[in-house]
Amino acid sequence: MSLHNPINEKQYDINMLFVLFLFGVVSCFYIYHAQQMGQYEGTFHTSQMMYFVLGFGVALAVLHFDFEYYMNIHWFLYGIGLFSLLVLDIIGPNEMFAPYQNGAVSWFRVPGVGTVQPSEIMRIFLVITLSAVIYRHNSNHRENRSIQTDLWLLLKIGVLIAPAVFLIYRQPDMGSIMLIGAIVTALLIVSGMSYRILTVLIGGPITAGLAFVFAFYQFPEWVERYLLSNLPDYQVERINGWLNPFENVDAGYQVTQAMTAIGSGQLYGSSKSSVYIPEAHTDFIFAVISSMHGFLGGAFVITLYFVLLYQILMTGLRCHNAFGKYLCAGLIGMFGFQIFQNIGMGLGLLPVTGFTLPLLSYGGSSIVATMFALGIVMSVRYHSKTYFFEQQKE
Repeated sequence: MSLHNPINEKQYDINMLFVLFLFGVVSCFYIYHAQQMGQYEGTFHTSQMMYFVLGFGVALAVLHFDFEYYMNIHWFLYGIGLFSLLVLDIIGPNEMFAPYQNGAVSWFRVPGVGTVQPSEIMRIFLVITLSAVIYRHNSNHRENRSIQTDLWLLLKIGVLIAPAVFLIYRQPDMGSIMLIGAIVTALLIVSGMSYRILTVLIGGPITAGLAFVFAFYQFPEWVERYLLSNLPDYQVERINGWLNPFENVDAGYQVTQAMTAIGSGQLYGSSKSSVYIPEAHTDFIFAVISSMHGFLGGAFVITLYFVLLYQILMTGLRCHNAFGKYLCAGLIGMFGFQIFQNIGMGLGLLPVTGFTLPLLSYGGSSIVATMFALGIVMSVRYHSKTYFFEQQKE
């Protein structure tokens, strides 16, 4: 509430649009060079240009849709996302409509369009739905906030994400499950939940992960007997390829090649690098960038991402509607973790999960879904109201 009427000055986020344009130019440039490695035939950079044009159209359309209306349709969006995952689970694997690719059934094949990954759009719908649930929960319990109400909110969130996590696990796509975890973590941090609960929820998995890495090197026989023997073979291969890439030639091939390519770039890079990079135009596009233009090229790309995340952060901080803040926080969690994970796996610091690098990796569904999400961010700015005497609107 304010002492004066709000000032309705709708503004386009020119800075973000410019950064997105830069990402489009950089993406097409490096994808063009990645396809020269000969792994796949095709003009990927031309298709990527078309995907960016479509993505900009989607972002501009979403921008003009008032973000507060998502409060009224979030259950509908959640249902669409869950239904698409359920259909994929029912019909797959199917060579015509839901092919088995890269060890998973995660894509619909649409004739004349290509492949579409429903978990991409489901993650965004989860950000919207969870933001709406947290907003209404906090509005209803503003005066009587307690550990009990926080646990009740946690239960709501768990019930909401459980069906999506279950269906994605069946594909299997552990990367998307990790992204959902990042979204939930970011939203819980800004939800006002008790720090005692947050410490357990966030500190527990981090401690468990560090303990596993320590045990992997110090007690390998124990880890092999009691932990790895209970996991699917593909997960064991990824763990071995991550923690011992040079000793597991097959499982660690992608990581070792990416690390070698990044190291070969040194400070300024080299356009004559002969290091072969698998999946160069998708999962390991950062290795291509660092190989061609070295540390400076990689630093430039990381700086672009910092600018993008900073703009999302400032949009959330300046918004007077808590729902808009939650939307921005959830998307920061999603993008931030995806960027960190993709670059980290190329450097050998994190396991290979199949994440694309947002706005740089080749892929139509990834580009359009990312631009849709950023259109929501720009909508938060475009439709936010400015007050003479500012006070957050709950």
